[in-house]
Amino acid sequence: MSEVTLWTSELSPFSLKIEACLQFKDVPYSCLPQLSQPLKSFLGAVKVEWGKRRNKVYKYPQMTDLDEYPGVPYLIEEDGRIQYDSTAIAYWLDGQVQLRPALWPDDPKLAFVARLLDDAMDEFGIYLVHHMRWSISPHTNDAGKRLHKEFGSLLFWSGEEKFAREFSRRQTSRLPYLFSMPPQGYDAQLPDYLTAPIKQGWPQTHTLLNDAWTDFINCLEKILRVQPYLLGERFSMADASLYGMFGMLLDDPTADEDMQARAPKLRQWLVDIRAGRHCHNISEKPLYLSDEVLPLLELVCEVFLPLMQQNEAAYLEKKQQGETLFNEAAWRKDRALYTGELRGHPFKAVVKTFQVQVWRDLQAAWKQLSQSHRQELSDQVSGLVQL
Repeated sequence: MSEVTLWTSELSPFSLKIEACLQFKDVPYSCLPQLSQPLKSFLGAVKVEWGKRRNKVYKYPQMTDLDEYPGVPYLIEEDGRIQYDSTAIAYWLDGQVQLRPALWPDDPKLAFVARLLDDAMDEFGIYLVHHMRWSISPHTNDAGKRLHKEFGSLLFWSGEEKFAREFSRRQTSRLPYLFSMPPQGYDAQLPDYLTAPIKQGWPQTHTLLNDAWTDFINCLEKILRVQPYLLGERFSMADASLYGMFGMLLDDPTADEDMQARAPKLRQWLVDIRAGRHCHNISEKPLYLSDEVLPLLELVCEVFLPLMQQNEAAYLEKKQQGETLFNEAAWRKDRALYTGELRGHPFKAVVKTFQVQVWRDLQAAWKQLSQSHRQELSDQVSGLVQL
């Protein structure tokens, strides 16, 4: 397969996921922007932005009205076609590169489990890791400086310190959109630009997210103590998804130290994938669903499935009421808001159309399984009855 280009950032968990997939499939790639190639980076930025404005950016196999363009990553093929959505790109890669083992398992049950984990990480795991970066590690992470280094060839007007400060301010201000709401009266004793806003009438979610973080890393630690990857003896899409999210925290000192202290096997696994060791000795390695993975799947069913259900119900209600604005644009105007509950914790959020699409696609994938496969999985993971 010809070399592809990623318009990307190492700060993005979706970018880390796709890079791990490209490495596993042995696809040559380069990343933009690059400080050493300002002209190529500028042209790449123009190409991606122009494609978005003209709705010429492709999602495999198709884009719907519920989808939304991300910040990164975008994959630029040799012929200039631009793709987005890390999950869709992984499906596309399997079709393009068949000489290497598939990212998505051939077994229908395992393929569904991989999809469930992938979707859960994309839509709930993203809340966990941004909470860890911007609520738990804001005073120790250097995300803004790293982003400035990546995009420096395009940031002629902004010095590193100023850019880093403004980027941190932007990210902490977005925490309520990303499900992280501090308790009323919470004082993190941080500068204003690192202090998340507390919105009146919004229930705190720190307890929910902190508990979920602990439960996820504990589940993953137990799995990786007995098997090398989540679905058996080799890397698959399930691993790519988990790596993308939790791997981004390797560069956030406070979160990284927490993983090292409480889940050292998980942390080393993330380091190994970042170093490309998941690409070694992969031929003929079996995939399977072990008993050790079942608690992780039950956890996903506790936090991810009900969130998707409540988001879709709110979407349908708001649409019936005539609402036309959703996602972050609506959140900034206090529109399309709804209340819900996860694991006994109340929350408030904005309707996200892309999550509606994820939920509907996941339900369709569940229905496409044979009755016997659905029954077998439901017998192993009780929470799947929600589908």
